[in-house]
Amino acid sequence: HIYDDHCDQADEPMSVLGVLFGGMKRQSINFVLLSFVAAFMKRAEGWSLIDVLYYWNCTATTIGFGDLSPKTQLGRLLAVFFIPLSVVTLGEVIANCFAYITSRAAAKAEKDFIRREITLSDLEYLDVNGDGRVDELEFVTFMLLAMQKVDMRMMNDLKHLFHALDAGKDGFIQKEDLITLRQRKRLARKMRRRARHWKKWYENEA
Repeated sequence: HIYDDHCDQADEPMSVLGVLFGGMKRQSINFVLLSFVAAFMKRAEGWSLIDVLYYWNCTATTIGFGDLSPKTQLGRLLAVFFIPLSVVTLGEVIANCFAYITSRAAAKAEKDFIRREITLSDLEYLDVNGDGRVDELEFVTFMLLAMQKVDMRMMNDLKHLFHALDAGKDGFIQKEDLITLRQRKRLARKMRRRARHWKKWYENEA
């Protein structure tokens, strides 16, 4: 394929399971803290290991059946820290997994879009200036907009920035343009200082 040499990218070796374990590893400190709190709750409430794991699962997934809950004051105090920490920790792990899945789907859609053949109708749409040819800027602009990497407002802002930096208005940004812009800024600051000076002098005279 005409695009294969430039568009093929190595697939990420990490799977969803790998992302899951990676997220759990990043939250290892939280899991350690939760384990210690769960151990204290087990002793305070007289729960079995199955009870603790069941309570942990119901709490982290926000199911909350209510059939198992702390009854002692110490257990309730520990639950104040255990409940939000377990919810946040599991939420971070699940969010990483969903982010990985959506990013892989988006990357595949982008690769499929780039690899597709360019048709005559596409060529007419890409030809912004209507000269029957598509230059590099037109093609890159179309692809970025089509893949939603940028929006038209951002592209217009970038064009305005380029024209602002192109002091010579020759379609190129050169060293002379930057020097000219710097001189203009210095002149503008000098004129503002003079204006403030004359304004102050006029107010004193008045």
